[in-house]
Amino acid sequence: MAIEVTALASGSKGNAVLITSGESRLLIDCGVSVARLTAALAEAGTDFSGLKGILVTHEHDDHIRSIAAVSENYAIPVYANERTLNAVKRRTGMKGGYYYTDVNPFAAAGFEIRPFRISHDAVYPVGYSVSDGRSRFVYATDLGYFSPTVMEAAAAADIVMIESNHDVNMLIHGTYPRYLKERILGTRGHLSNLSCAQAMIKIAETGTRKFILGHLSEQNNTYELAYGTAVENMDKAGARKGEDYEMVVATQYVNAETVKANER
Repeated sequence: MAIEVTALASGSKGNAVLITSGESRLLIDCGVSVARLTAALAEAGTDFSGLKGILVTHEHDDHIRSIAAVSENYAIPVYANERTLNAVKRRTGMKGGYYYTDVNPFAAAGFEIRPFRISHDAVYPVGYSVSDGRSRFVYATDLGYFSPTVMEAAAAADIVMIESNHDVNMLIHGTYPRYLKERILGTRGHLSNLSCAQAMIKIAETGTRKFILGHLSEQNNTYELAYGTAVENMDKAGARKGEDYEMVVATQYVNAETVKANER
């Protein structure tokens, strides 16, 4: 078996990503309602009883909305950096949980987990590299910028989910207040479509062939813009979709197509 990834929800209103390998099932983030997550898991062919753990990237509501209810009602262990775990408990009242210090690797739910630092306006935000020993998935959203640390983590992964949050022109000319525009455009904000496409090119050069675009803004982006910007820039770099790489765009309200790592 190899890793399979299904983005159950991805966007400004809630995030949850299912990682499966054989009987091992792990969730990254728990930022949608219990009802929505129940339906999304069922569509993906599983339920809460099949989950062996939840990884938390950071403490913003769109990543932890139902984590207290899910972890406690279904006895699912939660894993987060110590500072993030404490922030989650303060915000949600969640009990328990397992913490790791800094970005030390650990084993959970049948996977090897390697956290890595990202730049975002949270107490200790991270992305995750998740391996089953045969294939590897990297989750990197909520990025203020595509740092060398993120590049190192994503290099040669079988599947990479990366943020394509906003179209810069839509954001600048949109209705958001100035302070929020500056936050999103800053180095602790979110990655634009163009920055995402440029990052994809660099990652693809290391051998990665499967991408998921995520965390699209409903107000400052569209599916078509995120998709088109990625394809246009990959084309310019000499990479052809369907031949040199595969790409799925995750959305807010429906499960994305499951992406499967190739068997080795």
